[in-house]
Amino acid sequence: MAKKVRLFSRKEPKSRQEASEFLSQLSERLAEGQVTLRQAGEDLNLEIPQNLRMKVKVTKKPERTNGARHKMTLQLIWHEGDQDEPLALG
Repeated sequence: MAKKVRLFSRKEPKSRQEASEFLSQLSERLAEGQVTLRQAGEDLNLEIPQNLRMKVKVTKKPERTNGARHKMTLQLIWHEGDQDEPLALG
């Protein structure tokens, strides 16, 4: 079985407004089918196919010091080689 390879990972504090602006920009690029993530001068270019799977998950974990911790995870899932064009006869 092939190992999973982490291509990109980043955590940073953002205000709600900053997070909203980032997600809006991501949405625009997703609609165009091209997403580039930048970190430490390196680019990760992703070509997003027309059809993909989306998974949204929200969890709540009690913590003693800061109250409950909420987490929202959004996953977009696709496979390399997914076809954007429908099957056609030539």
